Amino acid sequence: MGSMIELGLGHLEIDWGKNEFFRNHSKLFLETDIAPATYYYAKGHTETKPAYVRKLGSVIKRLDLLGYTVEGCGCHYQNCIESTPEYYPTPETSFEIFKKALASVEVNQVAVPGEDAGDFDLGEYASRAILNNPEFAKTGIQLQSLSLDEGAFFENLDPYVTLRLLGENPKNLNEDLIWRFSDVVEGGWVEESELFEGLASVDRYLIVTEGSSDSSILQHSLQLLEPDVVDFFSFVDMSHNYPFTGTGNLVNFCKGLSTIGIQNKILVIVDNDTAGRDAFQRIMALPLPSNMRAAVLPRLSEFTSFRTMGPTGEALEDVNGRAVAIECFLDLHFGREEPPAIRWTSYDPAAGQYQGELIQKKDYTLAFFEHCGKDASYDLSKLKLLWSYLLKSCVA
Repeated sequence: MGSMIELGLGHLEIDWGKNEFFRNHSKLFLETDIAPATYYYAKGHTETKPAYVRKLGSVIKRLDLLGYTVEGCGCHYQNCIESTPEYYPTPETSFEIFKKALASVEVNQVAVPGEDAGDFDLGEYASRAILNNPEFAKTGIQLQSLSLDEGAFFENLDPYVTLRLLGENPKNLNEDLIWRFSDVVEGGWVEESELFEGLASVDRYLIVTEGSSDSSILQHSLQLLEPDVVDFFSFVDMSHNYPFTGTGNLVNFCKGLSTIGIQNKILVIVDNDTAGRDAFQRIMALPLPSNMRAAVLPRLSEFTSFRTMGPTGEALEDVNGRAVAIECFLDLHFGREEPPAIRWTSYDPAAGQYQGELIQKKDYTLAFFEHCGKDASYDLSKLKLLWSYLLKSCVA
């Protein structure tokens, strides 16, 4: 009879395989995600065995970075329709209807057939056992009367599309996504040590920044603020004579990257200052490959009225677009009595504005590495906003 391996959300099976024939879902998890989970068998029998387990709310971030945003799911849905052979009918159900239906489903309310239900013909499991379930049909209309051919379409649809759309319902985000692998390991079909493949090169993101401290700050804060996706990112090694510091060299680096077939996705981050915005415009004018994009550090309201120092003395000014570097996203008040300030350093005639720099930025950086993650009073809120912005830039 063989051994089954299943990807499930709560009691709902999302994907399954048998013996050595299965899709490897390890990229949805971290290697440390193995935990005891319930396995369901015939006649109501259950056992507790090791499985990969992670909350759906965490997996959603990983799915987005893998290209399964809601918009991306629409593209996958359309691609599935276009790749369906002409002799098979495609569903009349539009992606918008399918999305709306799945976003209404509470997976812990779905009663699915157990092992005693027997085997299903192609398309029958989706059309008769799942999509006509009251939870799937409550927005429903067309999902209650699908043909077997239409059911076959949904059985062949990428399971990550279904999983991502179920994540649009906040009530599902705390449900465990479980990859139950133990039976195929016990059956000798695969070694457990070989099961975790992780991310492929094409799934990973290379972060490129203007300066060496920028990359170090981002790498350290990623571990603290976005541990669910830490394995998606690598950073250009800044420790050995990094040759690309400064916006001019960064643009030249991007020119080089745009001409080679690097597999990683690349995110180039430039400061939200006068020089950085000029570099951004020059980078965007390059013939960038589809896996490469650039982002300017985000505007924040805190920077709209910021203390500045210049030839005319002290003032409060909007420094967005003129002087915001990554150091500005650190806790600028931790252990300090004097408020932070920007010093205007040079004038750019082409832009018609000054370039500024955070005064004593090295001191702020040292305080970050010394106290961030160790002292609970160190404020990470701006870095949290920054990483939220960068993740959105990656998947945009």
